[in-house]
Amino acid sequence: MTVANRRRSDRRMKDVAVDIERRSGLDRRLIVESATAQIHAVLELLTELADHDALRDDSRRLLDTAMLRLRYALERMEPE
Repeated sequence: MTVANRRRSDRRMKDVAVDIERRSGLDRRLIVESATAQIHAVLELLTELADHDALRDDSRRLLDTAMLRLRYALERMEPE
């Protein structure tokens, strides 16, 4: 038996009770709504930043890409 095989067979499996906190459907919806509200707030701030002419072209492109990704994520999160 090689060292690796011996190590693998020496591991002992134990059943350990673990408390699991289950979330209700309402809790999950509130978490998603909170996340969507935060993304909306971030998009508003980024839009204000983009409206100011303080960014170089390459930075503006990166910002536009980030905003597009956030909007896509937001669309996937929001219920229809």
